[in-house]
Amino acid sequence: MDVQARLTSEQAPASVAEFATMHNIPYCEAVGTLNWAALATCPDISFAVSTMARFASNPSPAHWEAVKRIFCYLASSRNLWLSYGKARHALIGYTDTDGSMAEDHHAISGYTFLIDGGAILWSFKWQEIVSLSTTESEYVVVTHSVKEVLWLHQQTLEILVETVETVDIVDIIVI
Repeated sequence: MDVQARLTSEQAPASVAEFATMHNIPYCEAVGTLNWAALATCPDISFAVSTMARFASNPSPAHWEAVKRIFCYLASSRNLWLSYGKARHALIGYTDTDGSMAEDHHAISGYTFLIDGGAILWSFKWQEIVSLSTTESEYVVVTHSVKEVLWLHQQTLEILVETVETVDIVDIIVI
């Protein structure tokens, strides 16, 4: 899915011709297949698939193009997988928030935690609250990230021989 694409419910078919165009397109089946892939083998597409599922009742050609782009991404990343190094047990976390708050006024936030360069925990979702500013949205995602860090730290104490003493949390800033 193109990160610059803004998909909204206003793009839904409005005329009879647009409805007829979308009638024979297996949009719901395609989104269901992608949802299975996201749950079973490809968690990296889960946010894009959940976004496409929001438009399942009345998809537009723009939504169908976005679904096809997700399939193209899966085809191009077929030979990629997670790998973990043996050298050290460094835990690093990344957070980010999209403060554009389009359509429903909920910011999109996410975090990812890596050990030895491989992702072990991630979450990307719409925030449950309506933030008044981008800064407030950033505080919300950092709060959720810190809760996950505390849980991960406890897990690493139980699993890894070498404990993780510090965790770097990096906020992604796009300029």
